[in-house]
Amino acid sequence: MSAEVITHAKFEDTYDEPRHPIPSVDTLDVNVVKKGGGSDLLIVIASPLMADDYSKGRLLTRLRNYCLFLSTPDFRSESGESTPDNTSIIVELHPDSHPEILELLESQQDVVFSHGASLKLRILSASELGPSLN
Repeated sequence: MSAEVITHAKFEDTYDEPRHPIPSVDTLDVNVVKKGGGSDLLIVIASPLMADDYSKGRLLTRLRNYCLFLSTPDFRSESGESTPDNTSIIVELHPDSHPEILELLESQQDVVFSHGASLKLRILSASELGPSLN
């Protein structure tokens, strides 16, 4: 049996900055609800993210919005109470992103922890990006 897939909107309909590596700060890319409670929430950045103030601001806003989602009735009804042991925010980052972006994300570990989740960072491989995005 496969997992239920719920689509709330076409991603393109939510974009406020379609050409930016973070096209929307207000959407949830992926929420994998765990049977025993908690979730893995993914932020996927499939294009290189530079370290300009605008991009860093969009990334922090996106991360903050994910943290705020953890305390919503929608999250709790599907995933239960989040803890750093059962809930992770996983940022999947394009390999050509600026190194300062990794440092910025690392600096947010305690913030995410204070919202009841752990923060994990993963660099996407070239094969995961596909031929059109390399």
